[in-house]
Amino acid sequence: MDRWKHEDIFGEFDTGSNNSNSSNSDDEVIIPTDDCMADITLIRFALTPVTWEPSPIAIPTICYCGKPALLKTQTIGLLTGTKFYSCAGDIRDGDCHIYKLLDDAILEKITLTKTKLGEIEGRLVELLTTVEEDKKKLQEMVNLYKEHNDKLIEIVTKVVRSDKEINHLKEMVFNLQAKVTNLETDLKS
Repeated sequence: MDRWKHEDIFGEFDTGSNNSNSSNSDDEVIIPTDDCMADITLIRFALTPVTWEPSPIAIPTICYCGKPALLKTQTIGLLTGTKFYSCAGDIRDGDCHIYKLLDDAILEKITLTKTKLGEIEGRLVELLTTVEEDKKKLQEMVNLYKEHNDKLIEIVTKVVRSDKEINHLKEMVFNLQAKVTNLETDLKS
């Protein structure tokens, strides 16, 4: 591997990518020293871990940095006129910012909508199946109720008939008692 060199306001310095004296740890950076930094000793510090969140699915509303995502139009290069979502803030600040083509965002939104519709359709099928099963149970209960109701009507009809017969028999008994009483009176006289 070649040695990587970086030049900034402090001058050229080695990043340590191919330096045998550098540590094996990729999470540490050596701050270079120069004449203007003579009184500052070499300091090693750990880089703050960068957490990369997955790309927002569908149409983004907020950038990784917390600022709103805006729909912009490419004005330079091969993709001139292409619409994309990007951060409303300064995207050159070194932070992780969102960049998503409008076409990709719309396709993802359509895919998500299809997935959700599929889930809703599956749930509806489950609910319809449950409703059909409940409908069958309810119909069985209605049929059972009708059977019991018919039996009850039959019993009530028999009771009414029996009641009429009992009343008729009571009347006959009353008439017979009256005849017996009349006969007894006739016999005594």
